[in-house]
Amino acid sequence: MVRLGVNYSPTLMALLRSQPLDIDYIKVDADRGLEAMRIALEHRPVLLHDLPDPFWLNYENPFQDEQMQPSRVLLDTAQPPWLSTGIGASAEPQGHRGSPYREADPSALQTRDRVLSNIVRHGRRLREWATVPLLLENFNYHPTNAYEYICEPEVIHYILDEIGCGLLLDLGHSQICAHNMGWPSAEAYLSSLPLREVGEVHLSHPVTKGGQMYDMHQPAEARDLSLLAWVLARTPTEAVSLEIEDVDEATLLHQIVALRRLLS
Repeated sequence: MVRLGVNYSPTLMALLRSQPLDIDYIKVDADRGLEAMRIALEHRPVLLHDLPDPFWLNYENPFQDEQMQPSRVLLDTAQPPWLSTGIGASAEPQGHRGSPYREADPSALQTRDRVLSNIVRHGRRLREWATVPLLLENFNYHPTNAYEYICEPEVIHYILDEIGCGLLLDLGHSQICAHNMGWPSAEAYLSSLPLREVGEVHLSHPVTKGGQMYDMHQPAEARDLSLLAWVLARTPTEAVSLEIEDVDEATLLHQIVALRRLLS
């Protein structure tokens, strides 16, 4: 059976302290730190996502001691079934500038060859460093210099094949790519991805505004659940993580029940 994870949040922690919840994992982002990791582990096994910022596989030298030392502590503490992180960006530096997507100056945009070379080289090193299976997460396309190349399905295939790792399929990111890149449907975009390599799925609802779709980590809706069922029928997914921002307890409980019903 596909296991169910839920994103770490104060609401989730409060619910776990007050009542039994039918979940298998707590997904903890590395930037939440070691204390959040330890709190989560008091209740459930953890899925560790990302390394402390600014670790990016496309950067020229992401393996800095100030990132890798705390990352090792987090990984050794969590002992997760796999490690997941983003597939990489297309600029150095890049980051959020008060928006839900990443941006970079045109001068920071790397060439396609440089992006692929760095990601493959560093991805192989990260896989060996992790000592657990590595899953790379697909990203959400915006024309901001930070997402060039990396959302193209053939690039995702190439990177996974060259590194020898699996795919963390972010369903919201896939819907965003399909919409913002002009694909006929989310299913068409998803069908072009290496679905046989999917180990985990992140689930949330993207928001459409002004002709673009954005990753706002909203509660999953009927369309998202339908698309998740489509994905599960075509992949060897081991876990689905509900990746929504902090919501009220009733909403989170409703989401967990709906997801457990689908996964069962």
